[in-house]
Amino acid sequence: MRRGRHANTRWAWAVLLVMAGPMAMGCSTMQDRTNSPMTSVEQLLLSQAVERGLSNLSLPLSPGTPVSMKAFGYTPDKDFAHRQVESWFLAHGYPVVGAKGAAVTVRILIHALGTEHGESFFGVPAINSGLIPIALPELALYREASQRGVARYELELADSETGALLYRSRLCEGTVYLNQYTVLLWFTFQRTDLLPPPTPL
Repeated sequence: MRRGRHANTRWAWAVLLVMAGPMAMGCSTMQDRTNSPMTSVEQLLLSQAVERGLSNLSLPLSPGTPVSMKAFGYTPDKDFAHRQVESWFLAHGYPVVGAKGAAVTVRILIHALGTEHGESFFGVPAINSGLIPIALPELALYREASQRGVARYELELADSETGALLYRSRLCEGTVYLNQYTVLLWFTFQRTDLLPPPTPL
């Protein structure tokens, strides 16, 4: 009788392990906003997204027109974006001066400026249990970690003396992405349109 009970116990454990195997396999997708302080990759994604938004910008301003600039947005990152847009004006022959010496005030209205992070995973997640004194590492059959920098803004040109609106630009939009992949536990590679692409970790 004891042997029969032990045999039944072993069969029960075997059945539980077989059933737990598929349950340990998991698929998950997560979407989250990254938090400050930003990594170097996140900073590159943001700065290049702002630059791409300026790539086809055209304004009805005569070269040499002195301008002053102000940036408005919900994100503290707007200060660096302000400097990037200011550099565009300087490169195109518009002196950037104080409010008193400017003929035109440029208002940078930032609708969105940030990075997004997403992750897709298929495999066996890491297992740490108090019941089993063995920690199992993660086994990733497929993992995709994606990051994207997004910038959307517009420029308003106003008369510095009267405040009258002279011109409102089209929406300036730029996106930059960096995706890293792991396939069959060991093979890793990345896809990106960052210039130049960062060295894979």
